[in-house]
Amino acid sequence: MFAKLLSTVTLVVALTAQVKAGALIAPALGVSGDGTSGDVQTPGDSGCGSIDVTQTLDSATPVQAASDGTFTVTATNFDSGSDGSREIQAATVDPSAKGTAFSDQCTISQNGDAAPTANGSQQIIAKLPDGTQCTGGTAGNLCLVSFETTAGFGNCVVIQQA
Repeated sequence: MFAKLLSTVTLVVALTAQVKAGALIAPALGVSGDGTSGDVQTPGDSGCGSIDVTQTLDSATPVQAASDGTFTVTATNFDSGSDGSREIQAATVDPSAKGTAFSDQCTISQNGDAAPTANGSQQIIAKLPDGTQCTGGTAGNLCLVSFETTAGFGNCVVIQQA
């Protein structure tokens, strides 16, 4: 019984340690400042990982979208190689910013490295799908974009339209 419990605890610790790697896309929803390896998540089905969108949306630091829908975020990796990929494989938008309706893909025009040799940061340039109207937040002009790297890590970023 003790051996089985020890095996289970070891597995949980090992899996938890793996989540503390990867990359974070900033400014990340629910994260203060630039973030740390402890803030890295796997977006999963919710798109924003374990972040409570309703509690954090209006206090988040939004990224201003240009009139053509382009915006710039920063991908920072905390692990080198493919586990620390800064390359975005998916960026989906939820125009309501509720975190429940991620649908259309953003276009990535400047991407990050798939297997960086060291920890660092790169700017990612993306564009909201044509015709996107951000309707979320108190002001009614916020969208959520869920980013996922090729390593499966990611998070949400709040995008603001003028």
